[in-house]
Amino acid sequence: MTTPFVPAGTPARYLVDRPAAVEHIKLEISLDFANKRISGVASLRLRARQDGLEAVTLNAVNMTLSSATAAGKPVATEGYDGQTLRIPLDPPVRRGDVFEIKVDYSAQPTKGLFFLQPDANDPRRPTQCWTQGQDEDARYVFPCIDTPAEKATTEVICTVPKGKQFLSNGDLLETRDLNKTQTLWHYKLSAPHASYLVTLVCGDFVVLREQATETKVDVYHYAPPDRVADTQRSLASTPRMIDVFSKVIGIPYPHKRYSQVVVSDFVFGGMENTTATTLTDHALVDEEAALDHDVEYLVAHELAHQWWGDLVTCREWSEAWLNEGFATYFEYIWLERDRSRDEADWHALEQLDHYLHEAGDYQRPIVCRQYRAPIEIFDAHLYEKGGRVLHMLRQLVGDETFFAALRAYGNEFAGKTVETRDLVRTFEALSGRSLDRFFDQWVGRPGHPELEVSWSWDDDRQLGVLKVVQTQSEDFVYEFIVPVAFEVNGRLHHERVLINEKHNSRELRLEKKPTMVVFDAGGVLVADTKLNLPAPLLTRQVAAGPAAIDRIVAARALTNTPEAQVVVALAAALNNDVFWGVRAMAARQLAQLAPRQDALQALLKARTASHPKVRREVAAALGAFRAMAPAADALVSWIAAGDASVFALANAARSLGQTRDPRAATVLPPLIGRASFQSVVAVGAVAGLGASGLDEAIAPLIAAYVPTAPSHVRRMCLRALAALAEGTPAARRAREHIEHGLTDRDFTVRYAAAMGLGILNDRKAEPALEAAMRHESDGRAWRIMDRTLRRLREGQTSDEAVGHLKTEMEKLRDQVQILRERLDTLQAPAATPKPSTTPKAPRPRRPRPAARRTPKPRSKPRR
Repeated sequence: MTTPFVPAGTPARYLVDRPAAVEHIKLEISLDFANKRISGVASLRLRARQDGLEAVTLNAVNMTLSSATAAGKPVATEGYDGQTLRIPLDPPVRRGDVFEIKVDYSAQPTKGLFFLQPDANDPRRPTQCWTQGQDEDARYVFPCIDTPAEKATTEVICTVPKGKQFLSNGDLLETRDLNKTQTLWHYKLSAPHASYLVTLVCGDFVVLREQATETKVDVYHYAPPDRVADTQRSLASTPRMIDVFSKVIGIPYPHKRYSQVVVSDFVFGGMENTTATTLTDHALVDEEAALDHDVEYLVAHELAHQWWGDLVTCREWSEAWLNEGFATYFEYIWLERDRSRDEADWHALEQLDHYLHEAGDYQRPIVCRQYRAPIEIFDAHLYEKGGRVLHMLRQLVGDETFFAALRAYGNEFAGKTVETRDLVRTFEALSGRSLDRFFDQWVGRPGHPELEVSWSWDDDRQLGVLKVVQTQSEDFVYEFIVPVAFEVNGRLHHERVLINEKHNSRELRLEKKPTMVVFDAGGVLVADTKLNLPAPLLTRQVAAGPAAIDRIVAARALTNTPEAQVVVALAAALNNDVFWGVRAMAARQLAQLAPRQDALQALLKARTASHPKVRREVAAALGAFRAMAPAADALVSWIAAGDASVFALANAARSLGQTRDPRAATVLPPLIGRASFQSVVAVGAVAGLGASGLDEAIAPLIAAYVPTAPSHVRRMCLRALAALAEGTPAARRAREHIEHGLTDRDFTVRYAAAMGLGILNDRKAEPALEAAMRHESDGRAWRIMDRTLRRLREGQTSDEAVGHLKTEMEKLRDQVQILRERLDTLQAPAATPKPSTTPKAPRPRRPRPAARRTPKPRSKPRR
């Protein structure tokens, strides 16, 4: 059952009045690292939208104001309240007149601008500073009208310590040493953009330069001095992406240069500041991890924003899917163009899973005005669902129209702001279709279709019946067309089926009973779909589905039919499919059949699969075989031998704990000190200890949470400790330890601490959560603290009862699977059957319950 997205009574948010348009922002500033201070003059050139304009209000948070002028005249600043600055205009300004405001100010920002220096907890942290303006944090850095609806050209003249690199938006006009200790940098951007996209980055970087082959855009990579090779490896595809996106969108990259700067402790995966993207150093892929990992989805996402978000900008944050949904979909576009449709579909399926996982918690419309802070809506509804809706729109209107409409939309609104209705009208004009229903049900409403699909065949009438039932709880009925493929006589026959009722029954006349029925061929729908199809149809689809995504979906559907033939079909896919994603999914789904011995044997045989991403899933799958010695033995050997893939090794560590084998208490702790990309091996070991159910695992988990440990490890320590202690006598000790994480220096660790306290479900954590919320500066961490606190206050089942019930449910599931496997063995034909002229009675079929997609939380860095 879902919970409300925001508390009842949360007011709707609307765009503020803007009596004056900002045309140009000029910042003449200096950066003081010692005092973590910015100071200087912010000059704003504005044009009056109203006649007789008497004042302009600027957003300016916690600033020290030295002076201000309007149209060259000094103005009083005594009325400044620490949040907004009202600038009086005397005489009043006429509509259309241009005037300038200057504010001499200084600030020590708590948001928006971050200064980094080494300290005892992280002596290797570099001396850097960087901005993060999205969503409404530019107001902490310089006086502005801080809304995406206002777009202006910008100019930054900044004085920084000599010897450091400085990056801002647009073209670098000048670099000049002022004295022995200071250097002046001058950047100017001639295209209008929103204030949240203004960037200031200063630090020690090695600057690498390339050029895009076709568009001739200059591409700069600002690399940490000790990570130059990793930066080159991670960002190598950027020039080609610029060329590909320019061609696909039909609008050349709109600037002369594009930079990516890699900084430490960044609060997102990346941020698409105009011409100058900021990336976290966690995204840098080392040589070891590059075997089976890259961050091209992230690079593509931030680059796509240069068109969708920067050039064409959402008018207000409620419409932010026009930024984020578009950039998310261009991850798909890049993979499709650069690798294959199969790779792109695998990525899109992960995105759908992430959305469905979140939708199981709460549901909201993509365009949503009810939020307490804009950061609340930067979720999987905005990103993943938004991207998938665009994919559905593409399939609806066709490729030619889709990309022509994108080009028209981009050209018409370049340099402007947009709402969803602008997109709708553009697509309607190019397609000739009425699209209001499409956008109303997918963008304007919460939720998605929940479908139960079945198929029956009448031999006498040569007629099939496709039944699709919409089971979502609300009364609303979705209307859409779904592609269905039928294999008849070895050939595919395609139908487009209209679904527009709660209970849909469509008769389809075919020349022969189909051997395969592929519902939603190509995997386009944003829906939670149960396929109640006969096992022979699904096993055929696993083996011969026309697209990899079709075979993957069938593999998922099969596992709720735990018969020997299902294991055989999945094992064949695991060993033979041409696409690694199908093989990986087959391994994942074999885990759903635990503790069947045949499923375990199929996985053990694939232990040495050549593709590292398949080995990852095999390692993860073995964890499902609890208390089964062959699985634990294989994992112990795997860990001892190591693996070229750090992700496979990490999964092996996690799975060893999940098997509940007592060796986890001795095998896993040494791995916590193993250095790897994003500490994945250490994180796997910590997660394994958390899943082990061993009392001996509590001490190493508590010991592993130290201030000097990597943030990934600290984060997992808290969640693993909560999972281990849930419903046990150790819960109190765990709660008291996890509460310390609420004050961790890294917001993601504070976030994890709140989640851990939610797992423990102990109301005694309420005071610690309340105190943490009073001081929390990150909106994402504050939100999870708030949700945890509200759930604790609502009251839940006791820890002991929850933990006991969970254990009993796991035992019951295992017992049922063992009984099913034994029944399969008894019913299987003998190895050398005796000839007989007496026909056998038909074997009774067990009910085949539906297969529901099992969402998997996203683990990627994201913004």
